[in-house]
Amino acid sequence: MRSFTRASSCERPTVALALRGYLAVAPVLPTIAVSFLVLDAYHQLHGTCPHLSIQAFCQALCGIHKVLYRRSFAEQFAVAYDVYLDILHEVDIRVNSALHRDTANWRMLNACAPCLYRLDKEEPLPYDFFASMDGNNSLKLVDDSFRSGQSRRDDRTHRTDLFIAPDEVDKYKDEVANSQKVCDGDNDVHGNVDQDALDIVVEEPCNSKSVCAERWRNAGPEARKKMFSLFAATDIFVSVCRHGHVLAVCDMIRSGELMKYPLTIVAKLVEVYGPDARIKIGYDIGCKFIKTLKNSSLGPSTDGVISCVVPAFHGHSHNRGCQLQWHPMYTNGVGDEDFETCERFFSFSNGAVAGTQMSTAFHRHQGIEGVVGFWDIQKYAATGKFIYNNYRGALQTIASGTRELDIYARDLKTTPADYEQYLKDERAYLRALKVEPPEDKVAIERYKNLDYLIIQQGITGKEIAAIRREYSHAQTRVQGAQQKAARFEELLDLDVRWLPSSTEYKSALEEITLRKYRRAVDNLERLVVQRLFELKKLGMNGYKQRKKIGQALKTRAQAIQTALSVYNREADTLTPPRPQLSWTDVMNMVSLGEFDLLRDARQDIRTQLWTQPSRCDATNTYFKVKRSREEIQRLNVEICRQFSWMIDEHIDHVKAIEEVRESCPTLARELEVRLRYRNTINGDVVRWLVKTSRLAGFSGRLVYGQRLGRDPGRMLGVALPTWAIQVVDDSVPGSQCNGLRGPTEHGDHHSDNDDDNDNDNGSAGVDGEDMEDGDGIPGMGGAGISGRFISFVDGLSDSMDRM
Repeated sequence: MRSFTRASSCERPTVALALRGYLAVAPVLPTIAVSFLVLDAYHQLHGTCPHLSIQAFCQALCGIHKVLYRRSFAEQFAVAYDVYLDILHEVDIRVNSALHRDTANWRMLNACAPCLYRLDKEEPLPYDFFASMDGNNSLKLVDDSFRSGQSRRDDRTHRTDLFIAPDEVDKYKDEVANSQKVCDGDNDVHGNVDQDALDIVVEEPCNSKSVCAERWRNAGPEARKKMFSLFAATDIFVSVCRHGHVLAVCDMIRSGELMKYPLTIVAKLVEVYGPDARIKIGYDIGCKFIKTLKNSSLGPSTDGVISCVVPAFHGHSHNRGCQLQWHPMYTNGVGDEDFETCERFFSFSNGAVAGTQMSTAFHRHQGIEGVVGFWDIQKYAATGKFIYNNYRGALQTIASGTRELDIYARDLKTTPADYEQYLKDERAYLRALKVEPPEDKVAIERYKNLDYLIIQQGITGKEIAAIRREYSHAQTRVQGAQQKAARFEELLDLDVRWLPSSTEYKSALEEITLRKYRRAVDNLERLVVQRLFELKKLGMNGYKQRKKIGQALKTRAQAIQTALSVYNREADTLTPPRPQLSWTDVMNMVSLGEFDLLRDARQDIRTQLWTQPSRCDATNTYFKVKRSREEIQRLNVEICRQFSWMIDEHIDHVKAIEEVRESCPTLARELEVRLRYRNTINGDVVRWLVKTSRLAGFSGRLVYGQRLGRDPGRMLGVALPTWAIQVVDDSVPGSQCNGLRGPTEHGDHHSDNDDDNDNDNGSAGVDGEDMEDGDGIPGMGGAGISGRFISFVDGLSDSMDRM
């Protein structure tokens, strides 16, 4: 126990404690205070590991100090921590104001530098940026009416623009019903959406069941998306960019994943990024959502702005037609992006469940905002590594895929045009597939409802008459015979009895055989897809190799083995027999969504070129290489955006420090601390960017670019950070690394793991703060840095002239 003495009688106890590094728990006469260092330690620990609760942390502190834990300790620490977060929030407000980051939508407009920091004269991209959106089911909030005791009123709301208000969400609550009316009317949609894509997905009436609606609860009718009244908030619906930065969040209130939530997210994206943006959004039911969007009130404003794609792993449970149109591998302009970023965020945010379910609405929002804040910092720090790994992976895919395509071209005599045509042919074939013809379905049902023995045993008309006479003395038996005769005559409208040799009989029997076969295919696919998602919940998710998934399925799913046997048996009864399937075939088909190809037994497609396994493999390889080339194109733009953002951010911090140093020294000091930490992170990011520029095959340039609308004069008189000077030094003629001038000829000098463990601090605080100005540029910190800065600016001019 420690005690403190006030400097004067006028000094309040809370102020005296704060000046000595402690935060009082009570506002007037505190007897307990918590160290700011301890509060900061928990803040960082909880941000890194959201599972860590206040109770666990307080118990650990008691263990360290050899004190018996009491529940009141956790309650008092929670009060202090709540005040501490209020203090941090107020500091953030003042820092953002000093940095001029307090304008409307600044956070969303600058959430991710590689995605949003557009530069002058940069290479145009098919899409401005990629985003993903999805809902989770973990971060629930239990309603107050189901809790013991009396809840205390708390009118506070979320403190940032991260959350979209429920009133904004409810604007779109009737859009599905309105969309249904449009669908029932003319079945038309707004805009220039690819009609072929809609034909593949929306080939049945609006009120019928689709494969996606059956497999995805959020694609089904709105009436099915109920939630227990126990929860006031069932979870969150989020949108994130491809680098993981959270763009917008809305609460799912007492419901499942209603369509109003993705519609709200789309409306927010269009509002913030404008009608000229081109955004590709990954959504697990994007194939269905796009139709609702285009038939909604948002349709005209999203035309040409929003387009959808189905995330790579979620494509497992979409039919082949969906995948050919909506899977990233077959979508032009998306590169190697898998659009599964939401799932990665949820795996992190789920750790906050224990601390939010029984909290107030405000504290739940506060906890989620804290999780998002730390998540964004992690994603920012990993930006350089993200670019490096994606660049290296794309180069490897291009190298290996090009070799494979050369072999395919030699053996199969194929060209890139052939692979594009194979995709078009398969899409056309699946569009031509219809549901079971109505006349076939009626005939089969009628046939199955007949007295099968009459046909199977060949009973003649005389025998039927004899049976009728025999039953004439028993009313019940007469009624039974009359019912059989009525079915026979009315349902099939037959004048002549079917015999096993009759054409009609053979046709009906063939249709029954085909129907059993198709049902065997449906059952097999359903069981395999269900097991895939069960394994995902157990940690064996879709990011694992397909071989491991196959091994687990084979050892754990007896039902799938039985279904496979049934399929092979039914396939053998067809004319001609369909090929038998092995475990390997099933794994490939469920991953590629090729079960639809098996269902069609009305025509033999095995003679089509696009169905041949070798050509299928060649086609997939071709599109992988094509996507990797697109990924390289986007990464070449992103690497310049990230580097330019870091330079400009450093300049903004230095300018802000100069502006507030006299009026508010404490704020200037806070900005210096934040800049120092930011430079530490940026130093590591630059290290990965430099490693990327050293890759053999690197085709971009690590250069500074001018952001659209930014004043180029802001950088004058600002000293460069150490990590930027290192890159500038590399650009000097004769240097080992041509980091600012593009492709390097020294890629062999560094292995892939080079410098991974180096202590490259990359930070220098506020550069020049310990140096005196000499003969160089005033404010630059000396002649040496001034000279480097002049060389840097000259290099920028040369680089921009070449762009």
